Amino acid sequence: MSDGTGEFGVSNLEYDLVTTLSNLLEGQEVLEEYTADAEEAGHSEAADIFRSIKSQNQQAAMRIRTTLGRIITG
Repeated sequence: MSDGTGEFGVSNLEYDLVTTLSNLLEGQEVLEEYTADAEEAGHSEAADIFRSIKSQNQQAAMRIRTTLGRIITG
């Protein structure tokens, strides 16, 4: 469609941001499990990697949320 609205009644950009946010948040739960698995295996280096990824994802999720809010109210 010429106005950028996709088949779900929101812009393609809004849909992309919502979907990416959802995927990041689902990934946070998985990364918690992976961290626990690494700790259980006694592998602190792997646990640290998973914690680092989780932190980066959390920062990205907050940026997406802020941007999405601006787009929706904009």
